[in-house]
Amino acid sequence: MDLKRLLDPSSIAIVGASERPSIGRTILQALEVLGYQGAVYPVHPRNETVLGQACYVSLDAVPGPIDLVAICLGKERILGEVEKAAALGVGAIVIYSGGFAEAGDEGRAQQDEIVRLCRENNIVLCGPNCMGVMGLHQGSHAYMMDILDADALRGNVGLISQSGSISIGMLTDTRRYGFSHIISTGNEALISTAAYIEYLIDDPETGIIALFSESIKEPDRFVAALDRAAQMGKPVVVLKAGKSARAAAAIQTHTGGMAGQAQVFSAVLKAHHAIEVNDLEELTEVLSVLQGARLPTGDRIAVVTGSGGHAELLLDMSSRAGINLPPLPIKTRETIEAGVGSLTGDGNPIDAWGQGDFSENFTLAFGEAASSGAYDAVVLSIDANDGQAIDYLGQDEVVTRLLIDTNASIEQPLYLMSTRHGVQKSIQVDAIQKHGIATISGMVQGLGAIGRVAQWNNRTASAVVPAEQTGGTAPDWASRVSVHEFDAKQLLAEAGLSITSEHIVTTVDAAQDAAEAIGFPVVMKAVGDRIPHRSEHGLIELRLSDREAIVQAWARL
Repeated sequence: MDLKRLLDPSSIAIVGASERPSIGRTILQALEVLGYQGAVYPVHPRNETVLGQACYVSLDAVPGPIDLVAICLGKERILGEVEKAAALGVGAIVIYSGGFAEAGDEGRAQQDEIVRLCRENNIVLCGPNCMGVMGLHQGSHAYMMDILDADALRGNVGLISQSGSISIGMLTDTRRYGFSHIISTGNEALISTAAYIEYLIDDPETGIIALFSESIKEPDRFVAALDRAAQMGKPVVVLKAGKSARAAAAIQTHTGGMAGQAQVFSAVLKAHHAIEVNDLEELTEVLSVLQGARLPTGDRIAVVTGSGGHAELLLDMSSRAGINLPPLPIKTRETIEAGVGSLTGDGNPIDAWGQGDFSENFTLAFGEAASSGAYDAVVLSIDANDGQAIDYLGQDEVVTRLLIDTNASIEQPLYLMSTRHGVQKSIQVDAIQKHGIATISGMVQGLGAIGRVAQWNNRTASAVVPAEQTGGTAPDWASRVSVHEFDAKQLLAEAGLSITSEHIVTTVDAAQDAAEAIGFPVVMKAVGDRIPHRSEHGLIELRLSDREAIVQAWARL
């Protein structure tokens, strides 16, 4: 099915359009705010106009082709409108009403009939029991919320959420990132999360995919979509509900889905290069880290701050976040102390308030920590405020300039982190994000987000075996009784285990080049699913120390 007619429609009909406060009115007004350029058809049996637009008595009376129908009616009137849409060749439908599969056998039977009609007539169905969809760059809207600031909402995050309320919650703070698409999937009666992921992978406006899931339908397709997202370099960040027994039971009555086993789901996400988070705060911070121009490649973090107490608390919180704050190298510490004064503890976090001008001290601390080679990322952690009750008058500009100048002189990603979660100043965030500097908040959530993105970055970089190493063929798992060592190790690597550096080669020249890339001495082995005991057949060559040894071993093998 073509999801474009749902997510990038050329025409939209709103059944139940009205001037009174309603879903239909919300959609009409939002389309105007977003600057939608397609045809809009309000439908209502008793209105000639709605908000100044011509209104049609029924779908049958609409004068042009319809890509998307938003059915803003009660449950008992839905089926009749779906039948009309099917007869007209409509491309997609959004059903907001609940009371279907999640409500019991009668509702499930009604949902099944709607699905049958949609499937037989090639109609993309979003919902039922959902908030709808929105395409911020296309200006399309069939979503149950009014739009106040379209520019603030637009960005690079494609959000897929089974819960309408969770999707709304994610839209309430757009200071650090915006959205390409908002997709509230509801019951997923016909179109699964996996299908939406596939669409967003190919969407040029979507750089990051965020997912709130209660249950996963089409698991094989879901896993394949995660793999393709990793290959395309698009992170998929997943928050899944249902980890407790009570939550799993609640899911069945909410969307009619089954939660599944949390540990298994986490293992699948890790093996297929998704980023799992545990709550909305972690989700928010991971999405924020991913806005940076440079992504972390490891979790060795240097934190610069201006308070001893702050530094001490950071050590506790970094431990909770599972993040490594390695001590300052001795020479680096000596250089910083020569300018700043004595540092506390083992030097990291770096309390750089010290003596003299704080901006000079912070510049010194940043530069020395970044150039030491001991750290993968550098963080400025400050007691930020929102400017409502108290403020450091004039200091925002100094900190902003310090970050911009530092970012231009170091290779590692640089972050501004506020001590409390959710506290930032929009003016400061805007100023530094223009220079590729991400803003994070909350010690545990912010540091943890850097670690999660670093793990994803490293796993994704090694996720795809180059074609020249495999002869261009992918493992055919289903047809194999046994799996040879190289392919088996790739599975282990995908699950997050460390493996040795290995190459598959098919010529002696390639073997010589691979050995040099790995570094002598090397081992050469024959591999094949039908060769389980290579040593019995003399198919292992050890301690090969140069290119000539490779040639000789190749001949013997």
